[in-house]
Amino acid sequence: RVGVSLIVSRTHRSEGPGARKVLFIENSIGLSGSTMSLCTLLAELDRNRYAPRVVLSLANQQEYLARAVGPSVPTAVLRWRNSLKSTPWIRSLLGRVASYPRLPRRIVTGGVAALDVSAVILPYVRRLYRIARRWNIELIHHNNGLDVRAVLLARWLGVPLIAYQRGTEWNSPTVRYISRFVDAYVANSTATKGVLLGLGVPSERIEVIYPPIDVERFHPTVDAARQRREFGVVPDDLTFGIPGTLLKWKGHDVFLKAAKLVLEAVARAKAFVIGEVPDGSTEYRDELMGLARDLGIGARTVFTGFRRDIPELIQLLDVVVHASVKPEPFGRVIAEGMAMGKSVVAAMNGGPLEIIQEGQTGFLVPPGDPEKLAHRIIELLTDRSRAEALGRQARQDAAARFSPGSHARLVEQVYENVLMAHRNGDRPPVRERATWHAGKRS
Repeated sequence: RVGVSLIVSRTHRSEGPGARKVLFIENSIGLSGSTMSLCTLLAELDRNRYAPRVVLSLANQQEYLARAVGPSVPTAVLRWRNSLKSTPWIRSLLGRVASYPRLPRRIVTGGVAALDVSAVILPYVRRLYRIARRWNIELIHHNNGLDVRAVLLARWLGVPLIAYQRGTEWNSPTVRYISRFVDAYVANSTATKGVLLGLGVPSERIEVIYPPIDVERFHPTVDAARQRREFGVVPDDLTFGIPGTLLKWKGHDVFLKAAKLVLEAVARAKAFVIGEVPDGSTEYRDELMGLARDLGIGARTVFTGFRRDIPELIQLLDVVVHASVKPEPFGRVIAEGMAMGKSVVAAMNGGPLEIIQEGQTGFLVPPGDPEKLAHRIIELLTDRSRAEALGRQARQDAAARFSPGSHARLVEQVYENVLMAHRNGDRPPVRERATWHAGKRS
C-alpha cells in the first residue's frame, strides 16, 4: 500500500426515481489506486440515472468510501479469496511436482483449478448473488478487470457486465474464453487495450478512458508544512522521490541507484521512497533499505512507509519519479504529480508514453537505466525555472485530461450503450474514441 488520500465528495446527491441500480465490485488487496478511482467516479456519478451499490473486499475500503463519498451509497464487505495456488502448501506441491518430469504439471494445476471452483469461486459468487438480488441490480461494473466470478454472477443474474481493465491478463485458452462474456471493457490506457486485443476481444467492445484524478485534492496549493517539519526538510533542501506500492517491478532499486548519483551531484538533495509492501510483509522493504545503506545513501534517503497524506507528500517533492521496469498499465502517480504542478521523470514504457509529452509536461527515460534517470533528476533539481515551466504545463494538461467529471460522463455513456444493447438483445455498440482520454487531442 502506498497510502491513500481522502477524496472528499463535493455533492451527496439523492437517487432519482428511475435510476438504474449498478453493482460496483472492488476486490483489490488494499487501499489502492483502483479504490481511489472508484470513489472519484462515485462522487461524480449522475444519481438521477445511476444508483450505485458497492461490494468491497476489506473493511478499511468500506470506511474510506464512506468518508470519501458519503453514507448515501449502500455498501457491503465480502472478503476476497485468491486462488488456492497462492497458498503455501500448494506452492510447495507445485515445486515438488517440477522435479518429477513424468508427472505433467498441468495435471496438478488442473486439479487445483477444479478445487478452486468448489472451494473459492462458487461460495463467493453465491454470497455475492444474494447481495445483488437484494439490491435488484441491473448492471455490474467490475472495477478490477476480467474475473470469472463477475462473469458467473452476471450470467446468473441475467444482467450485463462491464470490466474496468487496469493491466495485464494471463493469455490462456481459459482466459480468452471467459473474456467473451464481458459486454464491454473500459481500459485504463491504450497499452491496456492492447492486452485485451491480444485476448481476442473485439476493438469495438473496448473503450479507453483514463482513471480520474481529483484535481482539487491533488492541487499545487496543498499545504505540506507539517510533513516538512516531520521529515526535517528545510527551505534550501531539494527533494525527489518515488511514490508507489513497494513491488519489485516498480523499479525502486533502479531509483536508489539513480539516487546515489543524484545525491553525489547535488549537495542539498534528499531522496524519498513513499509507500509500503501491499501484503504487510517487510522482506522487500528491508531489502531496499539495505541497498540504500550499501550505496552509502541511507542517511539521506527517507522511507516513509504507508501514508494517507499522499498529496502532501507529493507536495514535499521537487521532482516526482516513476521507475517501473515492466510496462505500467497507466501510472497514477505520474498523473497525480502532474496535477500538482510537479516536474515528473518516468520510465518510457506502457501508460507513461500516453500521459507525458516529452519535454513539455515531463521527461521519459529508458526503463532500468539509473544513469539516465539520475541525469534528468539532476537537470530538474538544478534548473528550477525549467522544472517550474514543466510543472505549470503538466498541471494544465492533467486538469484537462483527467477531470473526474469528464471521466464520469464517459463511463456513463458506456453504461448507456451496454444497457441499450442488453434491452435489444445485442452486443453493445461501444465506440472507440480518438479523443483526449485515448491519449490524443480532439
